[in-house]
Amino acid sequence: MKQNFMLRLEYDGTRFHGWQTQLGVRTVQGVFEEALARLTGEAIRVISASRTDAGVHALGQVVNFRTESSHPQGVFQKALNAILPKDIAVLSAEEVEAKFNARFWAKGKIYRYLIYNQYHRRAFGANYYWHIPERLEVERMQESAQYLIGKYDFSSFQASGEGKEKDPIREMRRIEIKENEVGYISIELEASGFLKHMARNIIGTLVMVGRGKILPETMAEILKAKNRKLAGPTAPAQGLYLVKVLY
Repeated sequence: MKQNFMLRLEYDGTRFHGWQTQLGVRTVQGVFEEALARLTGEAIRVISASRTDAGVHALGQVVNFRTESSHPQGVFQKALNAILPKDIAVLSAEEVEAKFNARFWAKGKIYRYLIYNQYHRRAFGANYYWHIPERLEVERMQESAQYLIGKYDFSSFQASGEGKEKDPIREMRRIEIKENEVGYISIELEASGFLKHMARNIIGTLVMVGRGKILPETMAEILKAKNRKLAGPTAPAQGLYLVKVLY
């Protein structure tokens, strides 16, 4: 009988072309499934809670897979961490009930976006934040973010073209924007789920507010319009982190 395992992963998305397997390029799923094959001798397809884009990082991605291997759960974490490259780590591994599905059982997700808001650039960390040299008005961004709290059609913040979902209704539970004393702005978003590019498009629009290009209350108008052209640009991928999947 096959066992079903749930693993929590952390990865640096810098050198990956996203999560999902693609022919001819390095992806998190592809590298992880190769490691599983080496460990178990099986061709295993992994189910993920989130299909992160190229350059996006994860502090708490959740996956599950079924295997005929008799390895105990502790072995999967230790052995996979020995096989995997340094930009992927298994944080935990546990056997779960047969019906568990990392994607469809998820009740919500938390993403965090990091901005470095100082005039001069830094030599380190450019792959882990968005450097914006001009001063952002954080209080205006905080005010604007509150217009997104609730259950709405988030079509204005969905990726245009391929990848659009038929049901764009999502519940935004909270958006917290904090600035520290050394110039980093952290934006944390918790929602029932996220449309493709939704988090990054919201960030891009909040930055427009912070730059004074649109008023905080304009966010409500953009949301209501259900028109991607009215929202801000897609924020760069390197500042985004999948923090946690909620079950």
